[in-house]
Amino acid sequence: MIKIIDLDKAFDKFIQGFVYENIGKVKPEEIENKIPELYSEFASKNLTELDGESPLTYYAKFSTEELLKALYTHIEKGVSVSDFLIEELTKKEDVESKVATEILKDNLEEYTTYLLNILVDKKSKLALSRCLEFVLYDYSETIRELAIELLKEYANEVKEQVLVAYKEQTEEKRVYLTEILSCASFDDRVFNILVNEFVKNRNNVPLYAGYLAKYGDKRALPFLLKVIEDEKISYADFEELRFAIEALGGEYDKERNFSYDKFFKKIKGEK
Repeated sequence: MIKIIDLDKAFDKFIQGFVYENIGKVKPEEIENKIPELYSEFASKNLTELDGESPLTYYAKFSTEELLKALYTHIEKGVSVSDFLIEELTKKEDVESKVATEILKDNLEEYTTYLLNILVDKKSKLALSRCLEFVLYDYSETIRELAIELLKEYANEVKEQVLVAYKEQTEEKRVYLTEILSCASFDDRVFNILVNEFVKNRNNVPLYAGYLAKYGDKRALPFLLKVIEDEKISYADFEELRFAIEALGGEYDKERNFSYDKFFKKIKGEK
């Protein structure tokens, strides 16, 4: 059984020992600069807390299932999770399949976050349907953002599911689905959604103009050019629109007066 140890505290103790041994020899700022070196030294140090093994070697002898159980127990007991445990877990050849199975369960939020981080790190597509559930239902912002990151990586593979979900979801959830669709390949259905969201969300021009820029379909240029001509838009919106227009191969060189805009004044150093 893996010991549930707070190695962060053990490392703090290791640093304290170094400081004590070097009183008057090393300045405080020098200690801070030596932290990476000390951490590397600590990683190879045999610790009584780990039955005389080092953090680098201790976790290597355990299976993926045992490491996942230890990760869960750390979180359940409120013990800081060691980077060494996570690093060893991500090295396992079967970690993607084991995590993809584990993430189907209703778990502690922090545990689910760790599982998603592993899948994102591996760019795994083994749990895409589950990731879409994290977007559509009431999960934390952190979990939702990680799920979206992975879904964007495989936007074409989940496109049909996302298009179906888009029709059924509230405006709040459609924001997240639009972000995923902006990473898909050209499709008239996707293009129409991105344009419609841009047109109706004038209160968030930078976000939706950015989605159009990312998508890369030049047919969006007339819609962007129409909005940028609005004399009442803010300077920040103007800059985002101009960026999107240029990203799609267009141009906008018309001189504009933003002397009324607080943000414009600020960046120009005016009061």
